[in-house]
Amino acid sequence: MGMNLFDRVFGKEFLDSVPSSAGVYEFKIDEKTIYVGKAKNLRDRFRQYRNTTRKKNHRKMREMVRAATALTFHVVESEKDALLLENQLIQELKPTFNISGAFSFMYPALGVGYDCRVFYLCYSTDPEAFEHTIFKLHGVYRSRDITKEAYYSLVRIMSFLGHRESTQRLKKFPKIPYTYISGFRQLPSELAVELSDFLNGKNRNFLRVVINSLLEKTIERSEAGKIQEAVNSLVVFFREEANRLRKAKKKSGCESEFLSQKERDRTFILARFAE
Repeated sequence: MGMNLFDRVFGKEFLDSVPSSAGVYEFKIDEKTIYVGKAKNLRDRFRQYRNTTRKKNHRKMREMVRAATALTFHVVESEKDALLLENQLIQELKPTFNISGAFSFMYPALGVGYDCRVFYLCYSTDPEAFEHTIFKLHGVYRSRDITKEAYYSLVRIMSFLGHRESTQRLKKFPKIPYTYISGFRQLPSELAVELSDFLNGKNRNFLRVVINSLLEKTIERSEAGKIQEAVNSLVVFFREEANRLRKAKKKSGCESEFLSQKERDRTFILARFAE
């Protein structure tokens, strides 16, 4: 019976040199890392790669073994250390097979600003571009879909409470890819404070405030349905993104109101292992 692919690529004796310890490993093509993974037990994990079959859930492992020319590993003391190192290497090396963790720009932020009696909202996957601006940023959040839906839901609600700022006046802000900005006049500045607390996952009082304000207005039945959909989307956002982020920061001991895209994953790892 012929030697299997794993042994042909990395050597028949390779598995014997791997300790039964927690660690992080890198599949490489020459010196370029194409995948970073972590394991509670490195030897057991590599044995899984060695014994892959044609099952659908083994396909990615087979692809990496076929593509790689080298396999290296780093021994660490615990699963927590493995997760932290894995996250660090993925962000630094951006391996081809680690799409979700490597590209932190997928993590969006929401911003609130108030200037010259105009209330501004923004959604962006490039929060660094908003440093030294009128916007106070919140997040970053994990789901682009949920966060973007929250942004459009806020725009819909604010459009009923105030008057949309013209597109022409919004041109004073720089044009940033994957970024959306809206402005509203005749809204109280206090609303920005309530919204910031909401986006930080502190409380849902913002929804109570806007609902009470909407009840004072005459709204057609068709529009009322759209508003209800918007409120429902914001409830999902608060539960799945804002409040979850607040809890992770609290458990990990993070005191920052805003987390950068690189800091977010580390915070959730620390929270997972917090006592």
